[in-house]
Amino acid sequence: MRFRILFFILFLVVSLTNAQSDIFFFKDVAGNLDFATVKQKSFKVLEKQILEEYSEAVYWFKVPPKNTDSVYVFKVLYERIQQAKVYKGKQQLRKLQNERYLTYQFSRDTTVYIKVNPKLHGYIPVSLETKEKSTLANNNALLLNGFYYGFAVLVIIYNLFYFFLFKDDAFLFYALFLTSMTFGLFTMDGMLNFYNIPENVNTILMTLNYSSLAYFSSKFAYSYMLLDRYYPKIKKLTNLIGGAIVLLTVLYFYYGNYYFLLYLNLLVFGIFLLFWFCAVLLFNKNIYIKILTIGYAIILFSAIDFYIFKFLGIPFGNINPINIKIGAFLEMIILSIAVLYRVKVIKEENEFMRSDIIQYSNELKTLKANNQQDNTKNGVLDLSLRELEVFNLIVIGKTNKEISNEINISINTVKFHLKNIYDKLNIKSRKEAKNLNKPLNKGF
Repeated sequence: MRFRILFFILFLVVSLTNAQSDIFFFKDVAGNLDFATVKQKSFKVLEKQILEEYSEAVYWFKVPPKNTDSVYVFKVLYERIQQAKVYKGKQQLRKLQNERYLTYQFSRDTTVYIKVNPKLHGYIPVSLETKEKSTLANNNALLLNGFYYGFAVLVIIYNLFYFFLFKDDAFLFYALFLTSMTFGLFTMDGMLNFYNIPENVNTILMTLNYSSLAYFSSKFAYSYMLLDRYYPKIKKLTNLIGGAIVLLTVLYFYYGNYYFLLYLNLLVFGIFLLFWFCAVLLFNKNIYIKILTIGYAIILFSAIDFYIFKFLGIPFGNINPINIKIGAFLEMIILSIAVLYRVKVIKEENEFMRSDIIQYSNELKTLKANNQQDNTKNGVLDLSLRELEVFNLIVIGKTNKEISNEINISINTVKFHLKNIYDKLNIKSRKEAKNLNKPLNKGF
């Protein structure tokens, strides 16, 4: 079963990364060519995916005719590219609806030209497959997505359950952080396009998710690693970065500028890197921080290529949504175990602290009793014989009237002696006098 799953994942990775055969491209640097003039240009074979630094360039793709009856599917495998112009002869094709990525379908009886004008950066992964292969790959991807998102929801519910059970904020904030991360992968998978969410709404949800990722990852890191105890000053830095993230989110909403989104990505990734660095510094504190350091690194370094290097046009690796989901899947398992193990460790620490508190409380009670006894001994030396006689009758439970009758003094005189006794022995009531347990004498 394990080998089938690995083969299935490998098939998906290969199908998404090596499916651009029979595609040619031309880079229109000035961006002023149209369908009629671009035909005269010399196109190059597309050997790898387009990955270049940000520019105002427009990219043209050409699919030459082929002697086949098969229907072909052309896809731009990047959810943020949602518009293109596709020309087949004199006909302009429309994109298919309810697709995760920008998708066009056509026969190969004549040359097809595709014009893509990327708004964010020069990263344009494309694929060209027969309709049968494309359908199979899409169904397999949806199956993998269903498995991943179902597992993520179970982990979120599991953490919320333990939050209500143990009242530990680390569970709550990890559940919210995982929700934000899962929604980010959901948008990256093009699932919002699949449900035909408008492009402007898609952009708003995507960028708002950056802020929630930064916020909930911060809350989780603080509650999990107790950073207020070890690095209290770091909160000022994270608050400053958080404010910058909110500002860049607003600016990107308003201007839609590439650089605002790039800096937003860098700051969110910087938050993740900062907390991972804190975990590295606290690595030897306990076992659950060791587990966090390892688990956090998996998703951190699987995402750096997709969210940072591709924005900068740096060919660091061939990370795609499947690779990121595999990393996120491992991270969920590792961190879920870590958070639960943390509760066990903290519970043991709390039991040890509770035992120390009880012991300390008992010691205080003993010390208080000894002090009270010492004060009583010192106070007895100041008692007159009559006061000592009254005190001993109080201890054995005699009332004022009974004391008056027994030693032949008035009740008012008894009350007078009682007041003096309280002052000299530093007590306030008959009950405290009885707690001394036995009658006293001058010699003890």
